This record gives sequence, structure tokens and C-alpha cells, in this order.
Amino acid sequence: APSPVPSQTPLAPANVSDPGSIAFRINPSGNGAYYGWQMQIVKAARNKGFKPFTTEHLSAGQMKEYTLWPDSYQVRVYRLSELKSESWVDVLPGEVTVVYADYGLFSEDVKISREPDPARIDPNIDTTIWRIPISTTYGPETLFTDNGYQAEYTGPQNNGNPVGTGTLEITRNGQPFAEIDNADITGDKITGDIEYADGRVVDGDYLSDSHQIEPGSTTKWPDGTSFTGTYRVFDPLEGELRMADGNVWQGPVRERKPSGQGRLTWWEGGWMELPEGLAFPNQTGEFVCGGETVAAGECYYYGGKKLSGPDELAALMERDRQLAAKAAEAAAQKAATEATQQQVAAQGGCRNASGTFRDNTGNSTLQLDSPGQGSGNFITYTYGSAQKYRFEIGFTYVTTPDSISVTYGNGTYSDAATGQVLQRMSVPSGTVPCRFDGNLLVMDGVEYRQ
Repeated sequence: APSPVPSQTPLAPANVSDPGSIAFRINPSGNGAYYGWQMQIVKAARNKGFKPFTTEHLSAGQMKEYTLWPDSYQVRVYRLSELKSESWVDVLPGEVTVVYADYGLFSEDVKISREPDPARIDPNIDTTIWRIPISTTYGPETLFTDNGYQAEYTGPQNNGNPVGTGTLEITRNGQPFAEIDNADITGDKITGDIEYADGRVVDGDYLSDSHQIEPGSTTKWPDGTSFTGTYRVFDPLEGELRMADGNVWQGPVRERKPSGQGRLTWWEGGWMELPEGLAFPNQTGEFVCGGETVAAGECYYYGGKKLSGPDELAALMERDRQLAAKAAEAAAQKAATEATQQQVAAQGGCRNASGTFRDNTGNSTLQLDSPGQGSGNFITYTYGSAQKYRFEIGFTYVTTPDSISVTYGNGTYSDAATGQVLQRMSVPSGTVPCRFDGNLLVMDGVEYRQ
């Protein structure tokens, strides 16, 4: 069984944001058990984003060095799939912890040592070295997921705590939203050099605990729109929205638009109370309005246009009511007509079928010249290699509501490009199932539409 997780390693006095490494080295002697060695790092004790891995088989004189953020790691060493060692190994900033597979003719051993020398490895030793970067051993850490936003941090850690600065990538509904370089996530605010995908500029910081832009912050967009107030994550929630045309909304905001109950102040002066901001700029009805020198009173709008008074609004609303009634009546008549046509078609079935029909591929065309009985024609195109072929045959038919009896003439099979007849053939006549609903014709299981 693995040994217990050790106590937290004291931080080195050097830069705590520097990575360290674990080097898996095989004795270069070549005598005895010199092949088939593997190291597996199962997990980190405290750090997030670590990606467990197992080395390939290493042999005498080979070494792989893995860059890691400082922490304790559960390390297993195998030879030919047999577990030889399991322990927790400490990694310190700027140092190399060596896991050394030692062996002789009659012995095998795994030794762990630390190399604080920045040179790391004596250049005179006979060892082949591969160094693996931190991007291979660690992935991004998800800091938060909220209201369609997700933030992933890539940067230094030390025993489970973020240290120094890194990069924070933020997406909204899976699409790039913002990126923060030199991001510091260690305090109650996330700070750094932020760039938004839509070009906005925000003068406040992001609060780590509440997952929102700092209340009272101002966001400005390239089109001239700005907002000051409270936020949900990065989205304006409630406050003052100054629109690109100069009008100002005070109240709830959704998707950079008025929403809910609030007050609209016109750029040229005056204000209007809206029970539902979503109605703007096409508001219709009676609203409370006023101005600096005008007492509060009633204003009347239709489709965003200011009216002379309640009589004009009433006339327009009555006109809309009549138009809506006529539209509803026309829709009901159309539905009744279509229902009657479908009923007639269903009763007559295939006996009502006539006209030109095509299959779902568009390669076959069926023509029936009249309902009940008459003459017809069938054409279909097929492909072989680089050539296109045409098959055509005429016929006479008699239909019932649920069947069609067909008597075929002679068919021709020809080259579609040149018209050259390649073969003449006959097709057996007969009766097959048939149904027709006024648009869809199904003959012997094959669908055709007019």
C-alpha cells in the first residue's frame, strides 16, 4: 500500500512560482536488469490540473525529466509491469528530484535524491535525457462556471495554492469572451491585463468570491454604449445604460437593452416611465412622462411614435383589432379549406392522383395525365463510373383509392449525354398498392411528391 500523504513541504526561499521536476533515471551500466523500467505518477497531493502519466519502457542510460509545479506526488516504479517501489515524492521550486533505478547482476533498487544544482545533471555522465515541459504534465484549472461563462486558469501553483501570475481564458457559451494575461488570482479580485473579444473596456475588477464585475464599474463598448451598475458575472444587471444614440435607461438591463420597469431619459430632454423596458423602442400604449420644466403627465405612443393624445391611440388600437380579426378569420377559412381538400383526397386516394411527381432523390420523375385512368410516363437517371444513364418507359393505368394497375410499353435504356440507346427492354405489368393525400403519392412503397 502507498505511504500516507506527507505533510506540506515548506516553501523554498527561492521564487515560489518556479517549477521543479522529477527525473526518472536508469543506471547506465547495462549489466543485469537494464531494461523494461517505467515510472508512473498517479496524482498530486494538492495541486489542481495535474495530468497523471506513465513513462514508456526505459533502458540503461536513459532518463526522462518531467517539469512539475511544487507539491508531493504519488510515484510508482515498475520493471516489466512488476511494482518495485511506491512512495510520495516532494518537488521543490527550481530543484530536480531524481528517481534512480539502480540494479546489478543480483539486485534491484529504487533510490530517491534531490539535485538543487541548477545545472541539474552532470554533463559528463553517459545518460540520454528527455525533458518534458509543464504544458504536458498540467492542464488548465477551471476557476468558475456561471451563467454560461467558464474561466480556465493556466499558471504556477505551489502545494495547492496559486502563486505568481498566469493566463485566464474566459468563454461564454463555448465561444471566446476574454483573456487575462499576467492574471493574479491570489486575492479577492482577479487582476491582470484583460482583453475582451468584443472590444469592450471595463474599469473595475472581477471579484473572485461573488463571481461578478465589481459593483459600480463602468463598461464601455466600441459603438458608444456604456453601462454603470451591478453585474451578473460580466453581464450588466441593473443600473444606468447610456445607449449609442444618447438616450439613457435607468433600471434592469438584459443583453445591453432595457428590461423590466425603469425610466428612459431622452437625449433631447424629458423622460418616460416604462413598465417593461423590452417594449422600447417600439412601445405602444399610455405612459407616465415629464421633463425638467414639464410636470408629470400622460404620454401616448404607438410603435415607438409619440401621438397627439388618447383618441389617436384608441383609433390605431381599434384598427389593429379589426386587422387581427380579419387575419384570424382568413386563417380559419384557409385551414378549413385545406382540411376539406385533405379529406376529399383521403377519400379518393390514388383515384385523385394526376400531374408530375418526383422521388426524394430527384433522380426519378413520374407523370400521370389524368385522375382515375390514363397514360403515364416514368423517367429515372442512374450513374456508373463517370457516365450518366437514362431509363424511360410509358404506360397506361387504372387506379382505385388504394391501388394502381399498370400496363407497360417498351422501355429504353440510353446514354444521358448522347441519347444513344443502349438497350430496349420490357417490364412486367401488374397491380401494386397505392395511396395519395393530395401531395404525397406512394406507389409500391416508393414516395413521390408533386
